[in-house]
Amino acid sequence: MKEYCYGLLHGVDEVNRLIAIKTKHKIDYYYLARSMFADFMAYFRPGIYVFLQVQKSPRIYKRHRVRNVLNIEKIMEPYGQKPKLYYDISLIKSGISAILNTKKPKLFLDFEMSMPPYRNYQNFVSEIIQIGLVLIDEEEKIIEEFSAFIKPKLFSKISERTAKFLSVSQAEIDAGIAYQEVHDLLKRIQRMYRPMVFVWGKNDELELAKMNRLYELDDFTRKMQFIDLLRLHKTYFGL
Repeated sequence: MKEYCYGLLHGVDEVNRLIAIKTKHKIDYYYLARSMFADFMAYFRPGIYVFLQVQKSPRIYKRHRVRNVLNIEKIMEPYGQKPKLYYDISLIKSGISAILNTKKPKLFLDFEMSMPPYRNYQNFVSEIIQIGLVLIDEEEKIIEEFSAFIKPKLFSKISERTAKFLSVSQAEIDAGIAYQEVHDLLKRIQRMYRPMVFVWGKNDELELAKMNRLYELDDFTRKMQFIDLLRLHKTYFGL
């Protein structure tokens, strides 16, 4: 069970990741996960109002009766008739919805990378060995679809780990296309459509830029508008 609560920040225990909130005539303690505490620590100071979603059932932690914080909904500071708003998840969610509903071409891009062997992996460098993409227009009609395996440059033979994880054979990789073709395709799409590029996690963007450097090709990723769906998902659902 969960419930919402809010109040004036009374104190912060950085070591144990606790915040104390004063409501009416009592002080309640709340426990934050490590990543959440790190994200919001800069806002925790006297005079701040915090709005939380917490577990309803309390527990004893470090001699305090605490409740676990599930999400931080809003952080604000009184400032005359117009409070200073530092964080508001409802506004962020509205912004996420606006991004996803933007009337603009969208490129959904997914890569699979080679993985190191189980042993003797000290000099291993990952490479993109599979691509899948779907390009849609402003009306969400499919303009282009493409998928292919890509021949690696540094380690032509894929590891057993890669083969098992991706369910791919060495023969399929050997029959793949050269990365140059992928580079030219993506560069053409970027030049013609200027799409929003949706990826699942930051790694796809980083690996694409790395491949361009590896092959000494024009790095068009600097001109791309990447949208990390994984980050949006975590923010929207408070994960």
